[in-house]
Amino acid sequence: MKNLIVSHNYFTLISGYLNRVRQQHSGTDRSSNQRESDPLEERSVYLIEDIEKLIEQILSVSDDLSFGLVLGENIHPSDYGLVGYALMNCPDLNTALSLSSKYKPVMNQAFESFFIQGERESSYQVRPKFDEVYLTSLVELDFASGIQLAKLLVDKQDLPKLKLQQVNFQHGPLSCPSHYQRVFNCPVNFHQERSEIIIANSVLALPVRSANPAILDMLLRKIDKAVKSYSLGQSFSSKVICYVSKHQQDIPSAKQAASDFNISLSTLKKHLMSEGRNYSEICDSIRKNMAIKMVADPKTQIKAIYSSLNFSSSSAFNRAFKRWTSMTPTEYRHKMSLSLK
Repeated sequence: MKNLIVSHNYFTLISGYLNRVRQQHSGTDRSSNQRESDPLEERSVYLIEDIEKLIEQILSVSDDLSFGLVLGENIHPSDYGLVGYALMNCPDLNTALSLSSKYKPVMNQAFESFFIQGERESSYQVRPKFDEVYLTSLVELDFASGIQLAKLLVDKQDLPKLKLQQVNFQHGPLSCPSHYQRVFNCPVNFHQERSEIIIANSVLALPVRSANPAILDMLLRKIDKAVKSYSLGQSFSSKVICYVSKHQQDIPSAKQAASDFNISLSTLKKHLMSEGRNYSEICDSIRKNMAIKMVADPKTQIKAIYSSLNFSSSSAFNRAFKRWTSMTPTEYRHKMSLSLK
């Protein structure tokens, strides 16, 4: 599932936060490995694993998974590109929330979103397509962004009416209770059946102050066009990632991969290079994802992992894992166990 696409705006949002965190912690010592793994170069295509790399670097500097709340409460519609501008031209919050749910894949294909309307109240739900701890931060970013955008869309005179009934998260708290209260100003519950915002229909009926039907129609046509061209098949690197993932127990060479794609080795390299990627980096990323998932599972013995991933020794595996996460396997497992409590 790591071959899912995220938008350039979404990548820029997270990478911008990483840069700000680094500036705030400019006096701290960071390893050369961390600098070398910087994925901040411009690309035409970004994948969810690129976001994962950014989050790993954020955590290596700040060790704080609650950055999604901070980002969300300082969001602006322009941060979400065409979708954000479309929200600014919706007739009311109900339409804005409905469009936000519909076009979630334009921003981040790692999530499914649902807008369920009832007689008196409605529910906006977000569900990750796979289970990773770092996605909890992005769920909080989505929810915090939602309430902040709503504040920016309505008239100032309507702000006192803009109140949520309840916010539920499947995960545990990533920050202190006062932080959640400041962002959402309503009861916030954790370890729930689903992650959702519950909001009264009377609130959703609030008008958007800058609505322009003609501009909205034009933007929706552009977004629909983007959705069609945003399919997974448009990314050659995503196809290679799927290919390597299917052979992750015995990863093929680049030459074998090119043969299986019925192209030359030079053509394979050229296609990947055009999307800012290379075959060795993709293979390394697949092994990293496997290693992290296995280490995070307390049922799997760490000493047995390196052989299943074809590392020559436990020390070689430990060096690679520390290069990937800036932590030893034991340290990473301990940190993940604490974050899930």
